Amino acid sequence: MFSLNKNQKKFFSKNGYLVIENLFDKKKINKLHKLSSDIFEGKYKTKIAPDKVKQLTSTHISLSKLGISDNIKTPLQICNVWKSNYTFAQLILSKQLGRIAAELMEWNGVRLNQASLFCVPPNSGGVTMHQDDAYQDWNVPGSIITAWIPLVDVNEKRACIKYLPRSHKWREIHKPLKYFFSGKNYLYPLANNRNFNKENMISIQAKVGDVSFHHGRLWHGSGLNSTKSNRVSIANHFMPVNSKFHKTVKESILSRYKNFTNCKMDENHFPIIWTKKKRRSKFIDKFK
Repeated sequence: MFSLNKNQKKFFSKNGYLVIENLFDKKKINKLHKLSSDIFEGKYKTKIAPDKVKQLTSTHISLSKLGISDNIKTPLQICNVWKSNYTFAQLILSKQLGRIAAELMEWNGVRLNQASLFCVPPNSGGVTMHQDDAYQDWNVPGSIITAWIPLVDVNEKRACIKYLPRSHKWREIHKPLKYFFSGKNYLYPLANNRNFNKENMISIQAKVGDVSFHHGRLWHGSGLNSTKSNRVSIANHFMPVNSKFHKTVKESILSRYKNFTNCKMDENHFPIIWTKKKRRSKFIDKFK
């Protein structure tokens, strides 16, 4: 079992991200990559559809009623695929991921906020620079940490994730983006930001088995996929274990799981992954 050291925790606190190499067995990740083709074709082993399936164009056209083929031309995002495939659930609900996330953020524990499976086909992409916390107004306290897991080797040409180190310490939280994918213009939200210096950006060229963690306030995005192969990855969002729904602010998909009488989060949809007291949603054990 991997354990964080003091230098890694210090690096994350200072820079807002941390890359851990070879955290997962490559054979396990390669298996998920192969299984992803079924997911993209709308084949769900559990017979349960994911919470959200969308084609990430400027108009965000939903594919849930159109069917999905392997002839993907624009980026796809499939939210909470762990409900649709238990092999994916083994990774997404990993105790190890939860423990690392909680320790990096100095939280008592974490529960799953949302997990997204992405496919960025050739000649597309350009994830607009953004902050994950900008999309958390529907929950309290509204902070997350993301574990980004490439299912294929990624580099500068294959739309690797890009970070702006230390930007998690800036005071401002940018408003949610209108266009999540903006091609070559992925830097546009930072155009008038007095703190932005393009030379400070770094690219995470990760291998299968590596995991990159980043703070919810850290500015990040990615360039175009200029290779001939899909870039497939998982973005695992974790929130504090004591998180609740906001009393009035709603999220179009996830707020369907809010009770009418209180703001508590149901573990069936927002499972507890790890706590210092070794608590973990019981049903997760079935995914071993």
